[in-house]
Amino acid sequence: MKNKKISQNVLIFKSNVARYLAEYKAILIVCAIFLFLGIFTGVLTAIKHSGSLELSNLSDVNFVDFLKGDKGTTGLIFPYLLSFVINVCIIIFINFKPWLILVNFLVLLAKGYTFAFDITILIVLYGFSGIINVLFIILPFEILIGLVLIVISSFAIKRNIHIKKYGINNTCKNSKINYTKTYWFLIIIGVVFILLKCLLMPLVRITIIVN
Repeated sequence: MKNKKISQNVLIFKSNVARYLAEYKAILIVCAIFLFLGIFTGVLTAIKHSGSLELSNLSDVNFVDFLKGDKGTTGLIFPYLLSFVINVCIIIFINFKPWLILVNFLVLLAKGYTFAFDITILIVLYGFSGIINVLFIILPFEILIGLVLIVISSFAIKRNIHIKKYGINNTCKNSKINYTKTYWFLIIIGVVFILLKCLLMPLVRITIIVN
């Protein structure tokens, strides 16, 4: 009986995911394009200036302080969470007119650019140890957090379009999605990813020696 219930829940989950991908595919693709455009631009910019790059050129000053030993793991958690929450608030609350959808794309573009620029600097400066830390610790979590922002953006953009088309009252009344619960669920997932990333950061400081 228990296995049957689990199987039913799995089927429902797969069905919901399939429905979501079918309905939001176009928006997800556009959001992903902006994120990866930011990543591509960030990498190119860092490579272009690779001859003059230093650790201080990282956009993530908290990470620099962490590598220098001026800040511990807990010192990373708050600014990382604050940055994530600010991005989410911009995506959700500033996205209230159709033309403001562009703001969502700019947030994703900036997110992709900054983390790509920073990880490229780490690779350029620290070679093999930089590559290992980027591939196995930093990059996976940054991609996951980026994906969470993409999914939140897709819901915010779709809601914006529906409100423009049907009005806010009809959108709220007829929507099959509880946006508040969905946003909170996605935010919690993003927070978990950030916490896991911070917990693994001491491994980065062990392998990257800063004079």
